[in-house]
Amino acid sequence: MAFVVSISACKKSKTTTPPAAQEASIVFTTDANAANTSLSNTFPVAVTLTSAMPSASGINIAATVIDQTNNATLTQNAAVNSTAAINNIQLINLPRQHWCTVTIKVTSVATPSNFATKTFNVAYK
Repeated sequence: MAFVVSISACKKSKTTTPPAAQEASIVFTTDANAANTSLSNTFPVAVTLTSAMPSASGINIAATVIDQTNNATLTQNAAVNSTAAINNIQLINLPRQHWCTVTIKVTSVATPSNFATKTFNVAYK
C-alpha cells in the first residue's frame, strides 16, 4: 500500500503600499542678530528657507513680538503663506525704549507639525 502525499506550493500575493513621502525638515535663517536696534517702530526681517521647500503647499511665516518690560504681546501683521525661499516681513508696533523678544516661526502648510523657530531681540531706540 503506497500513500502519495502531494504538497503544492502556494504563493500568496502580497500588496504593499509605498510609504508616504516625508517632507523635508524646515531649516531657515534670518538676517537679524541676537540683539538689534531700530530707528523706528518697525523692523524689517528677511526670512530665508535654507532647506528644501517642505511641500508644494509652501510655508507659513508668523512673527510673535513680546515686550520684555511688561510681557505684553504686540500686535503684528498676519502670518504669510509663501512658496518662495526668501521672504521679507516687517515687525510693527515696537514700543520706544523697550527691548522686545521676537520669535519667527516657519511652518509647513501641508504638515503643521513640521516647523522651526528662531528668536532674537529688538529695541526701538
